[in-house]
Amino acid sequence: MSAIPDVLLVPVDGSDGAADAAGYAGALAARLNVPVRLLFAFPKDPVDMFGIPTDAPRPEEVEYFSPDAFARLRDKSAEKAFAAAREAITAHPASVEETVLAGSAADAIVAHANSQANAMIVIGSRGLSGVKELLLGSVSQRVLHHADCPVTVVR
Repeated sequence: MSAIPDVLLVPVDGSDGAADAAGYAGALAARLNVPVRLLFAFPKDPVDMFGIPTDAPRPEEVEYFSPDAFARLRDKSAEKAFAAAREAITAHPASVEETVLAGSAADAIVAHANSQANAMIVIGSRGLSGVKELLLGSVSQRVLHHADCPVTVVR
């Protein structure tokens, strides 16, 4: 990697931590004159998201099992997360791209980052307590440990 990244990758999920990371990345991108690429990871299919329906599924268990309904849920969720991140970036004149990834968040983010030349990830911290983070882990922790590019965790 050169001293300056070619793109800042910012995973977003609509949380305050993601907005903080987007705002930080926007300011950094404006100074470095590089684009920000917002990343939204979503399960690849309904079974990954909800599991296999029970023997007698309730309507809400199968509502999103049609491909069209699942795609609408993905698109609606992505737009909400992207809108919150764009709002955090508006104070900075950075170029913003949006990409929806399929799969578990940490795996999809790392795979995307590792496929990019000269990228840097700017990710928010969920802020779990030490014990909860030890037991549950976090997306930011997994990304930090598995990405091949520089990672900045914004608190």
